[in-house]
Amino acid sequence: MLNRGVLTSDLGLALALALFWGSTYPIIRVAGNPVSILIGRYVLASIISIPMLIYIRSPLRGVGRKDLLLGSLAGVLNTGFVASMYYALLYIESGPVASIIYTYPLLILLISSIIGYSSPSLGILAGSALAFSGVVIIYTQANLEPLGVVLSMLASMLFALSSIISSRISIDPNALSALQNIAGLPIAVASYIAYTEYGDILRLDTISIIAIIHQGVGASFLAYLAWFALLRRSLEVASSVVYVVPASSYLIAIPVAREYPEVQQLAGLALIMLGIYIARRR
Repeated sequence: MLNRGVLTSDLGLALALALFWGSTYPIIRVAGNPVSILIGRYVLASIISIPMLIYIRSPLRGVGRKDLLLGSLAGVLNTGFVASMYYALLYIESGPVASIIYTYPLLILLISSIIGYSSPSLGILAGSALAFSGVVIIYTQANLEPLGVVLSMLASMLFALSSIISSRISIDPNALSALQNIAGLPIAVASYIAYTEYGDILRLDTISIIAIIHQGVGASFLAYLAWFALLRRSLEVASSVVYVVPASSYLIAIPVAREYPEVQQLAGLALIMLGIYIARRR
């Protein structure tokens, strides 16, 4: 029988992910300023992370060079995920983008099984498959821009790879989150330089500033602390719990982006939530 304290803790972590990651999609969709928000996110997250990494440097003592390199690699892959997600939101509404990207838990299960990292239980596989069917219903019913679909699928793959690597690293979750934020900063800067080379400038209107603060503090820092904590407990549990994020994205998009789900999208969300319940049962 599942320990009640563990269940409560997992629920709290899942709610944190639902709040910060679920609201990312409509906020970025409304802001429509990916390059500025990307660099702003990583500058702000690094400003928080560098002092934190210095303060908690003791967890890094004794950590091997391999783990540090893998942690940095996971941070680079995660930055690619964020950039792909931001640009996908220029072409597709926030709900479908979240749904496509959140096929990544199944990619985690598949890749982990292929390389022998884990053997997911039948319940987790059944629940994830059911939730994935809900995702399929959602995005097959929409008239999606092909480039947005490709970018969303790329984001899904990059985040799956980053998560698998992160789950195998023996580094304190707080230090790992800070390390990955810092590792992503050069990628964000390079993206900004490449983009502005063609004559655009850093554009910071009110909604962009709000989005940068939301991303740098909430989605990039606090949410990743919750995510890494879930990964430490179980890669399979983390993969199933986060299916709540696309559901929350659809709900938050109603007041923020004025995007209203259709009936088939609500049916897909119901399957996602049922899949979470099945995958979390013991």
